[in-house]
Amino acid sequence: MSRFYANVSIINKFCEYFKNSFSKKQFAVFTALLYALINEYKRLNISSLAQALQVDYEKLQYFLADSKWSYLALNEKRLELLRGQRTTGFSKDGLLIIDDTGVLKPYAQKTEGAKYQHCPVLGEEAVCNVAVASCFSVNDRYIPLELKFYRTQDEFILGKNDPDFKSKLELAKELIEDAVNKRIPFSYCLFDTWYSASDVLSFIYERELFFICEVKSNRKVYFRNPEAKKSYFMPQDELATLIKKHFWHKVKSFRHRGDLLSVYSFTSRLKSADFPVKVFVVFNNASGEIRSIISNDLTLSEKKATLTYFERWKIERLFRELKDSLYFDHYQVRHKLKIMRYWMLVILAWTLIYWIRQNGYLYRSISSSLKGKTINECKQALLKLILFSSYQALRKNNTNIALTPLGDF
Repeated sequence: MSRFYANVSIINKFCEYFKNSFSKKQFAVFTALLYALINEYKRLNISSLAQALQVDYEKLQYFLADSKWSYLALNEKRLELLRGQRTTGFSKDGLLIIDDTGVLKPYAQKTEGAKYQHCPVLGEEAVCNVAVASCFSVNDRYIPLELKFYRTQDEFILGKNDPDFKSKLELAKELIEDAVNKRIPFSYCLFDTWYSASDVLSFIYERELFFICEVKSNRKVYFRNPEAKKSYFMPQDELATLIKKHFWHKVKSFRHRGDLLSVYSFTSRLKSADFPVKVFVVFNNASGEIRSIISNDLTLSEKKATLTYFERWKIERLFRELKDSLYFDHYQVRHKLKIMRYWMLVILAWTLIYWIRQNGYLYRSISSSLKGKTINECKQALLKLILFSSYQALRKNNTNIALTPLGDF
C-alpha cells in the first residue's frame, strides 16, 4: 500500500505556486517528492525515495540531474510566496544571519566538494560537504534564504588563484549582496568569528549596512592602557584584565537565560580596519567565558548588542531542523547540481511546513493548535493528515492503490 496516494489540499495549494517552474511531468514528481519528504525513514536516499514513490531509480536520478529546471528560480518563487503574506513575510527590523554547515561524507571519494576540511558540525577536520547559508530572523521566526555550495581550493587547477574558486568569505559577501538585491529588509547582519575578517566587515560598511559579530580572542583592538599611559592594539585577554582591574565600575549587567552577563563597551577600531566600531566585551559571570562583540552601529546599547548577537543561534536551529527532520544530509548523489537540487527540495519541504504552521492551515484538521510548535511537531501533524488521506482513498476504492506512473520527466 502506498501511503503517498494522498490528496491534501493545502499541500497541493503550496505546490501549485511552483507549477510554472516545471513541465507537467516534472511537476508531478516535484509534488510527489514534497509529499515523500514528510514521511519518516530510517535512512533516506534516492533508492528509498524511488521505492516510496514507485518510480524507477534512474528516472528520479534524471529529475535531479539532467531534467531542465532551475533550483535558483525555484528559490526565487519560494521567497516571493513568503514575502506575499504578513504571517510569513519579512520586516525591516529583522536580522540577516550568515553561517556555514557541513554534511559528513567519510566514505565519499568522488562526491564533488566532499574534501578533508573544517567541518562546522564537528568543529574539526573531516571529509564533508560544506554550504554557506543565509537566514532571515525576526522575533521568534526564522527563514532560510540562500545556500552557496563550497568547493575547496584543491578542486581547482590553480588552487586559490583560480578565477572560479570562491572562499567562504567571498560566498558570505555574495549572500549579503543577494539579500540586498532581493530587497530582503534587515537591520543587522550577524555572523561568528569565522566571517569577521576585515574584508567582510569593510564590504558591509561600504554598503552602509550594519553588522554585529564576534571577533577571535587574538584579534587586536585599539585601547588605552591606564597603567602604561598609552594606547595601542591589544588582544582580548589583556583588554579583559584591564577592564576588570580599572573599569569594572562602568560595566552594565543583565541576565540572559539565567546567566548574569556584564558588558563593558567603548568606541575604537580594529587592527587592519579603517573605520570606527563599538566594542562590547562580554563577561559571563557563571562560566567565566569572555567574548568580544563588535558593531559599526555606534549607537547600540550593551544589552541590545549582546542579545541581538545571540540571535545568531537561530541559524544553527534551522540547520538542525533541516537535518534531523527533513534529511538534509541523507543524500547519495555526487555532483554539485544534484546536491543543490536535493538541498533546495529539502528547503522547500521545510518551507511548506513553516507556511502551513504560520498560516494556521491545520487548525481545523487537527484538534491541537500548532502555534509555537516545532517544525518536527508540525511535520508529524502533517504526516498524520497525509496518512489519513491515503487511507480514505484506499477505503473509497476498496483496493491497494499505487501512484500513477510519472513517466519521463
